[in-house]
Amino acid sequence: MHFVDNRALSADRKKTACSLLIAIALAISCGCDASIAKYEGKNIHEKAIISVLIQYQDARNNFDIEKFLSVLHDKGTFTFQCGRMVTKAVLEKELPGFWADIQSGNAAVFPIVHECINGDYYKSGQLNNPQIAVNNNTAEVSVLFTKRVCRVELYLSMLHENDRWLITRTEWGDS
Repeated sequence: MHFVDNRALSADRKKTACSLLIAIALAISCGCDASIAKYEGKNIHEKAIISVLIQYQDARNNFDIEKFLSVLHDKGTFTFQCGRMVTKAVLEKELPGFWADIQSGNAAVFPIVHECINGDYYKSGQLNNPQIAVNNNTAEVSVLFTKRVCRVELYLSMLHENDRWLITRTEWGDS
């Protein structure tokens, strides 16, 4: 008669399950994100929206205030510093000082609570995995902001006006 040691079998299953979980975690963290630069829009509007998102990302990463503000609608509202909603005029006034603090590494500008940390507080990052829903002259967009282990959703509303797309609202998801 042949007896199977259930303890040994159970240990082998645990090792296999653990290895499988590690492999899945690595697969998820190492290559699921599709950069907006590689996204091919389904139509002319999506292609134009992606172009605006690339400009937004590049301006943000290079601290180019003029280029950053150029993709924002004059009457829009935008998340700034831990969820505060502000106008473009407020951004124009406050963004230079805030970005200077971020670039200098001034820890005083960082919120104490982790929940407030969003893409505003990183010197650079990448927008990935765009989801775009166009409805006539408006669009709802979500992208995943990534920087190392930081992964935060960014939601944008956009308006097609005077033959171009502009961002009318930004809002960070939960960090």
